[in-house]
Amino acid sequence: MTQNFAFLKRIYNAFDPFRPLPAGDPAYVDCTEVRGDGDILVEVGREILYSDRVTSQLYAGHRGAGKSTELLRLQQYLDEQGCFVVYFPADEQDIDPEDAQYTDILLACTRHLLEALKDK
Repeated sequence: MTQNFAFLKRIYNAFDPFRPLPAGDPAYVDCTEVRGDGDILVEVGREILYSDRVTSQLYAGHRGAGKSTELLRLQQYLDEQGCFVVYFPADEQDIDPEDAQYTDILLACTRHLLEALKDK
């Protein structure tokens, strides 16, 4: 029983949907063939890089589907292209998921942008 528990615990933590993989992680699996989506680096990355105007992108999906992992890949790609990217998860430190107001989101974005600029 103890051996099975330890094995199940390792599997559970290896596939934790609440912890995104960092860009370049060897555990990353490209699922575009079965998901039917385009590559975020191509679809969203090119839109951001090539556009002469300010763009807004919406990237949505079910919890645990890999949105944060894909956004971390996009961040790395854009960083390599010379862009200044600020990525942060919308967690309880910034936004109460049960009572989020648009002002909370704007303040969280502003705080993380200022911190990133200070570090730069």
